[in-house]
Amino acid sequence: MKPNDPHEDLPQMHHSQATLDLIDKMSPHLHFETVPPRRRFYYVDRGIHMCIVIRSGVIRVRRDTDEIVISSVPVPNIMGIGNLMPKSSGLFIETLSECEVATLTAADAQQLVGELNAWNLLAGHITKVANNLFVHSIIMTAPTAYEIIRFQLYELMREKPEIRETTSAAKYILQRTRLSRSTVMKILAQLKQGDFIELDDGMLKVINKLPKKY
Repeated sequence: MKPNDPHEDLPQMHHSQATLDLIDKMSPHLHFETVPPRRRFYYVDRGIHMCIVIRSGVIRVRRDTDEIVISSVPVPNIMGIGNLMPKSSGLFIETLSECEVATLTAADAQQLVGELNAWNLLAGHITKVANNLFVHSIIMTAPTAYEIIRFQLYELMREKPEIRETTSAAKYILQRTRLSRSTVMKILAQLKQGDFIELDDGMLKVINKLPKKY
């Protein structure tokens, strides 16, 4: 990471080459279908742990109890293969664009991994997932509302145009946190007034430099 990287003090979600290599190995043995936006795929379906392989498109993870967005997820990706989610989690993957998706039970996915002798790739993938879950917990337990908002603004700037150009900064933050609307709007207004960010009709256009504390 470059010394002047504006995100250098933030916890970082990790991507893994192991995930991409595992998808490449598994794909010839999977049936992919093209699904429209707003389709839901649950990690646990009727008590059975599921594996969802997304080869293309834009997705996010949500929770059905309160519809909160847990995170955006890079694609290609494999979700649920490690059985890391409890059956009561209520987590699901939501497609935000047309996506190529293959589904199978987690048990069948693990059997396929064994047949392909790809346990080392699966280990690398699960290590990445576990690390990202830890990073997410750090983010959501930040000591101040500003620090949570700061991280979410940088995350919004990293999003694909399909999200960044159609979702206001306030909506993006409110979908992903339990902060009140008044708190989010107040801090965004102060950041805009101080020229730390540039908003156009609520859409985040530029982050000039966000202070660590505010």
